[in-house]
Amino acid sequence: MIGCTALLVLLGIAAIVFVVKAGAIFGWTMNQLRDQVLTALPADVTPEERERLERGFEAAVARVRAGQVEVPALKAMQLQLQSASTKAPRGDLTRDDVLDLLSTLERVGGLLPAPEAGEAEDGEPEAAPPAAESP
Repeated sequence: MIGCTALLVLLGIAAIVFVVKAGAIFGWTMNQLRDQVLTALPADVTPEERERLERGFEAAVARVRAGQVEVPALKAMQLQLQSASTKAPRGDLTRDDVLDLLSTLERVGGLLPAPEAGEAEDGEPEAAPPAAESP
């Protein structure tokens, strides 16, 4: 009984520490991902795109820490980061991958406007769903 109580107290303390340090943990993780991506950039990525990528990472981290990012945008960023972090160590990162990540980071970071409702991530209007056939 005492062991279970002690374990619950330790878990509670750990949860509080995690919540308090979540921003620092997130920032550290993003810095690691940024470094991994920047060291594996393809040769055809321009110096301007590299600078935009660094600014995008900084802006995205700042907005996430401030709680200014909606869940769909955060999920999109996580998917892009996961893809880039998987491809970077293998040398499979392409310029298109970098530009997709850059666009997502700039949107999350507030450096680009969010897509309008009914507009796809790339700025193109979303295709209308197929019309239901009547019997």
